[in-house]
Amino acid sequence: MRTSSQSGAVSRKLLIGISIPLILIGLAFGWSSFTRYKYQRARAAWKTTALERLAALSFTNAEIVGELETLKASRAAEDRQQWTGEHVLLMTNDEYLVYASRHGFNNGFVDHLFLARGSDGRWYYSTYHFCNSMVAAMSDAPPGSITEFAKAYSAREFDGKSDVCLQHTWPEKE
Repeated sequence: MRTSSQSGAVSRKLLIGISIPLILIGLAFGWSSFTRYKYQRARAAWKTTALERLAALSFTNAEIVGELETLKASRAAEDRQQWTGEHVLLMTNDEYLVYASRHGFNNGFVDHLFLARGSDGRWYYSTYHFCNSMVAAMSDAPPGSITEFAKAYSAREFDGKSDVCLQHTWPEKE
C-alpha cells in the first residue's frame, strides 16, 4: 500500500515529466516567433530604403545608362547574351528593370526580396530566390519582355510604396 508521501512523490515526478517538455515546446515556439519577427522587421526596413533609392533613380542616371549600354553591347559581342547588371535587367525587346535585391538567409522564413521599377513605369516585387548578385538569373536566357520576366520569376506588380511587396510570391502555390 502506498503512503501519502509516496503518492506525492509520484505526482511530483509526473508533474515534472509533463512540465519540462511543455516548457521546452513553449521556449522553442517563442524563439521561432521572435526570430521570424526579427527577420520580418529587417526585411521591411530594407524594403523602405530600397524603394526610396529606386524611386530617386532616374532612368537617365549615368550609372543606369552605362549598365544598359554595356548589356546592349554584349548582345553583339557575345554568343551568350548578358542580360543582368548590378542594377539593371535587360529584356530582349529592350524593356528593362532597374532593381534592388535582398538575399535572405535560407532559414525557412521568406527572407528574399526583389524590387524593381520597369521601363514601362510599373513597380514589381518578387520573393524568388535569385541568390547573391542575381546568380540564379545570370545563367538563364534573357526573357523577351518584362511580362515574361514576371511570369518566370514570380514577380508581381504593386504600387511602389505599400507593404504588399512583402507578401510571398515564390514558390507558386498550386
